[in-house]
Amino acid sequence: MNSIYIKSFESIVRVISTNTIINEIINNEFLYSYIPSVEVLEESNNYDAEIRINNSNNNNLILDYPNIVYEFKTLNIKDLVALIEYVLERSRQEKGIVCIHGAAFVKDNFLYISFGMTTGIGKSTLAIELSKDKDNKFYSDEKILIDLKNGISVGRLSKQYISNDKWSKLYKDKEYIDISNIPEKINYKVKMFIEPVICDQKEYIFNKWSKDKFLWHIYEESSRKIRGTSRIFFDNTLPAPSLDTKELSIKRLELLKEFILNVDAYYYKGNIDNIKSELNKQD
Repeated sequence: MNSIYIKSFESIVRVISTNTIINEIINNEFLYSYIPSVEVLEESNNYDAEIRINNSNNNNLILDYPNIVYEFKTLNIKDLVALIEYVLERSRQEKGIVCIHGAAFVKDNFLYISFGMTTGIGKSTLAIELSKDKDNKFYSDEKILIDLKNGISVGRLSKQYISNDKWSKLYKDKEYIDISNIPEKINYKVKMFIEPVICDQKEYIFNKWSKDKFLWHIYEESSRKIRGTSRIFFDNTLPAPSLDTKELSIKRLELLKEFILNVDAYYYKGNIDNIKSELNKQD
């Protein structure tokens, strides 16, 4: 057996398995398109959790954090990467870092996050189109790590896995692409969250949420990944047990209450031109 260390921001998971399996994990592009700010380390004096991966006659998952055992009948690299990211989410949240599912762009040196759980509402479209404006930049799609204590972004995906129509039309015949030219270590103060519904209509809605409404939505968003609601292992046969705890959920809630004091949230329904106009009014 051999080991490797997978790092995301300041969290590290030790992965123990055969050389063959470890090499398949670290050489697969899915690792870099699924785990935000991922790094592969050969050595580390400290790590937050340990995953043992074994070939077996039965599929089995023991999530006794920080000690995890994953036994499989058929090797599935995406399954393993999803497990590593799930365990990293627990470690990151203990450090006050949450992973937001969405897309983001930089405007006036601030980060704007387009988010929402439903697929196809226009999260990526909004970030891509707004980043085309002068001095704006595309930051990330799918996952953004937020340091709640400091209100800043601290991580994102280095590659984009082409899985939706918007990206497929832009990059034909490619499975993975580099998605941002912003240096990896540059972070931004978060200014706004937007839940978009991008559609072709002249009339539009741009409503600011109350702090209570924003808290409900962002608490739900930051809780579902650590509670396993979007994790199913072994070819969608085993729902992931929750890695959340009462203490951690209370800590997350208190950090979110402080975070939203300096961040606004809006619901937008309409076309791209009108939201461009509304955001320019915010300057």
